[in-house]
Amino acid sequence: MNRAREVNLLEGSISRGLLSLAMPLMASALIGIAYGITDSMWLGRLSTGAVSAVGTTQFYTWMLQSLALISSVGTSVGLSQAYGRKDQEDAKEVMRAGLTVCLSLCFVATVVLFLASDAIMSAYQLEGRTHQDAVRYLQIVSLGAVFLFMIPLLTASFYARGNSIIPFKISICALLFNIIFDPVLIFGWGPFPKLGVSGAAIASVLAQALATTLLLFASHRSRGILFQVDKDTKLDLNHVKNIFSLGIPACIHSLVHALVGMVLVGYIAGYGQAFIAVSTIGAQLESLAWMSAEGFSQAMTTFMGQNYGAKKFDRLRRGYLSGMLIVGSFGLVTALLLFFGRESLYKIFLPNDPQTVLYGAQYLFIISFSEIFMTLEIGTAGALNGLALTKYPAILATIFNLFRIPLAWLLMPRFGINGIWAAMSISSILKGVSHLIIYFYLEKRTCSFSKHMGKYISRMSMEEEI
Repeated sequence: MNRAREVNLLEGSISRGLLSLAMPLMASALIGIAYGITDSMWLGRLSTGAVSAVGTTQFYTWMLQSLALISSVGTSVGLSQAYGRKDQEDAKEVMRAGLTVCLSLCFVATVVLFLASDAIMSAYQLEGRTHQDAVRYLQIVSLGAVFLFMIPLLTASFYARGNSIIPFKISICALLFNIIFDPVLIFGWGPFPKLGVSGAAIASVLAQALATTLLLFASHRSRGILFQVDKDTKLDLNHVKNIFSLGIPACIHSLVHALVGMVLVGYIAGYGQAFIAVSTIGAQLESLAWMSAEGFSQAMTTFMGQNYGAKKFDRLRRGYLSGMLIVGSFGLVTALLLFFGRESLYKIFLPNDPQTVLYGAQYLFIISFSEIFMTLEIGTAGALNGLALTKYPAILATIFNLFRIPLAWLLMPRFGINGIWAAMSISSILKGVSHLIIYFYLEKRTCSFSKHMGKYISRMSMEEEI
């Protein structure tokens, strides 16, 4: 591993260290947004129905990503704490266990989703062409699921060491590939056939395949932890168990979020196909804050994990406060952008559909009020994950995500489609507040996480008995 690229999170300025690690992570997250935005921009020029077809599949892609969290979250926490303890052998065993879990889950998810694609999409009762497009898109994505699973695991192996530059550069390469091939395959430019929605799916999968290949090459070239695993590295079932213990709460939280989203999409579809497009594009615009906060959250996980493993408890509180100031500021900026630019942003995607643009502006007006709370929630979840307290943010997020369904039912009779947007915004505010409360409660109960952690963390090993 090229240590010149690694950020020292155990010494020196906390805010500088966090920003040095987080900026490439946040930029990588924004690049992730660009995948979806690129699809929507080109598909919006194909038809509103094409945007709706992809929009209905996004929650199933989300479910795949949720399952991938089991291996990536569990491995990330295990690696960062092992590095904090300077235990290289333990890190190798964690990596082998993480890879085993990753590939096993991927195989099962790929088979199930591919075979069930048509039945799944039938539940939305889309128009004939839109239904066919959605099924084909989902089947192509399922065949490329191995890349969705491997990318977060491989990037976690870099992040846990404090190296976010290499994954960032690789993300740029994959994005450029996707930007070029998206319109080529959608519209059939040059020698390529016109594939429409299927072309968007193929371009995305190929871009993810490129990213996976480059991550593997970079890890091999720098002698990363994955390529330090050899035949003498045992598959420790305790590490497998710990990965599931740490990763399942994050997976359940994300799955519930996706399932709630599917229910809400069913409600939205009742108001017309145009509102599915509004929701799809709006979610991508909102993800300016969401995905960037996810990137910063990974930096918080690494920082808290390494300093906890090194028993530098004095840096934990200062690191958390510095992190929340940074990520909260980004949430505020995004909120102002969505609020004041709401119509202009939708016109970029749907230049020939002024009525849907107007509906979209109403969505962004309502949702903008929750952006800062959403970023604080995600940043706090990252901090708690690094301390192996993964179950608390998962429980809170699951409760308030489920709350969206009855709240939407209560608000829809009076406010119509805007009642659904309001339910989403209110629940995000509640999640942000509750995460702050639980963090400071646990910090107080554990004397700044230095004592009695066995009562709270998702798993306990002998090295962590404090």
